[in-house]
Amino acid sequence: MNRKSALLAVAALALAACGSSGPPPLNPVGTFDFTTSVEGTAVQGTITITRNGDAYGGTVGTNVTEPIGIRSVVVEGMAMTVVGDTPDGPVTMTVTFTGDTFAGSWTLAGMSGTMTGKRRVQ
Repeated sequence: MNRKSALLAVAALALAACGSSGPPPLNPVGTFDFTTSVEGTAVQGTITITRNGDAYGGTVGTNVTEPIGIRSVVVEGMAMTVVGDTPDGPVTMTVTFTGDTFAGSWTLAGMSGTMTGKRRVQ
C-alpha cells in the first residue's frame, strides 16, 4: 500500500468512527410526564425513574391511581420499557424517544392504550 492509499484509509476510518456514533444513549433516570386514555377516560401520569448502583427503580403514578413501584427498566437505543407491579398484574409501558418527547403504548390485564409524554427539564 502506498503512502497516499494509507492516508486515505486512515482518514476514512476516522470519519466512519466520528460519523457513525449516532445519538447519545438514552438516560432513563428522571421524571417523565405522560397522557393516555383508559376506557375512554383521560389520564395524566408521571414516571419517576431512579438508579441505585446498576439497578433502576422508581414509581409510576397517575391522577386516578395510587403510585406503583417499578420492577424493571430496559433501554434499547432510544426505546425504553418500564414494568411496574399493580394489584391487577404487571403494567408494561414501551415508549420511543425523539429528543425529550416520547410516544408509545401500555398493557395491563388485557387492556392497552397509547401514551405520549415528555421528560421534565431537570
